[in-house]
Amino acid sequence: MKFPITEIHEIELSSECNLACVYCPHPTMERAKAPMDWDTFQLTMNHVAYYVQKGTQGEVSLTGIGEAMLHPQFVDAMFLVRSVIGARKMIISTNGIGLTREMAVHLRHAQVQVYVSLHRPEVASKALNNLYLEGCMFSYNKNFVDSSMNWAGQVKWHVSAGAHECQYLEKGWAVVRQNGSVDMCCMDALDAHPIGHVRDEPGTLLAQVTPLCAACHLVVPQKYYQEQVAA
Repeated sequence: MKFPITEIHEIELSSECNLACVYCPHPTMERAKAPMDWDTFQLTMNHVAYYVQKGTQGEVSLTGIGEAMLHPQFVDAMFLVRSVIGARKMIISTNGIGLTREMAVHLRHAQVQVYVSLHRPEVASKALNNLYLEGCMFSYNKNFVDSSMNWAGQVKWHVSAGAHECQYLEKGWAVVRQNGSVDMCCMDALDAHPIGHVRDEPGTLLAQVTPLCAACHLVVPQKYYQEQVAA
């Protein structure tokens, strides 16, 4: 069964990355590694604005299979998101390489919750210190160590993350990739199973189970399973 999308939960501003971690699908990813063009970003924000007006849009996460801060208009994009979502939470996940003191100022003004990955401790420590000095909202990410996963079988890495219902399917969250493709799965690194594109009319996209679900440590919500059985 397909259910209506309720929010654009994740926006992949860039599919480029300045690291090559062995537990990430990015180093071997074959799709384009580039920043999202501005027209695509504005179309993405049209969808976000639709769900804001509808009252179902929650937080927005500026992350994806890449480093968001590599986008040449990252700061402008961040403030545009803030203007559209109002007081809703905005999250950024970063490796910290581009998180200078100046960037921390922008993050504070945009009221962003920042998660710094500990992939490179010597980098992360400086980034976290810059956030602290500017009074930013921040934490760190060490999931690749104590709550790891194999990206639904796309990466050879151990799985220590606990099994629970997939929130993307349960809540109707969607991911917009760098090229404007819309996915249901945050782990669909290859963008192999899109459900639409930001060129589609807002409100017409439908959540659905993807082939990656069969290899994922997360659980498909019962409402999807019941429909499949009935079919």
